Amino acid sequence: MELKFVSGRKILLTNGKLTMKSRLLLFKFEINYKEMKYKLFVVFLIVLGFVTCTKDSYNTKPTLKFISVNGPVFAQPSVVTFNLQCTDKEGDVVDTIWVQRISKVPNCVVLSRIDSFPIPNFDPPKNVKADFVFTYNYGSIYPPNLGACSLNDDTSYFRFWMHDQANHISDTVQSPDLVFLKQ
Repeated sequence: MELKFVSGRKILLTNGKLTMKSRLLLFKFEINYKEMKYKLFVVFLIVLGFVTCTKDSYNTKPTLKFISVNGPVFAQPSVVTFNLQCTDKEGDVVDTIWVQRISKVPNCVVLSRIDSFPIPNFDPPKNVKADFVFTYNYGSIYPPNLGACSLNDDTSYFRFWMHDQANHISDTVQSPDLVFLKQ
């Protein structure tokens, strides 16, 4: 058995008979080839899984995401601003959004309430991504206002959800706990 180099490759030359060494070499080549095929197949399946399982960022049901609130503690009078983001595949988000205040203080449960606001028609396109800003006045007579607890400081959180024109309901998103000072 003799090895000869032809343009950078090793070529196995034999006299036509397979020797024990050449059989071992061919056997090792077959095993390595099968292992490589198996590894490539596994890598192909993993890549295929990533490609096919990526979730479309726009769904038929509107998706609501809580972005921020302008502070954790509010004295009287102050402005409370909530920032939310909505995505929708059909672009039919022009309907209603609800805001629910939930007081965690037993003496202030009368402050817990649900408000609904019509979403103005802004002629959204398909695959819309819209930002919503809700502004409340705390300790003020000017609407929309948030009432103050008469006995204690209040800790409340807010929930938000919406309907689109096809009556799909988004998931409910929630703000962090907010403190409203009695003063």
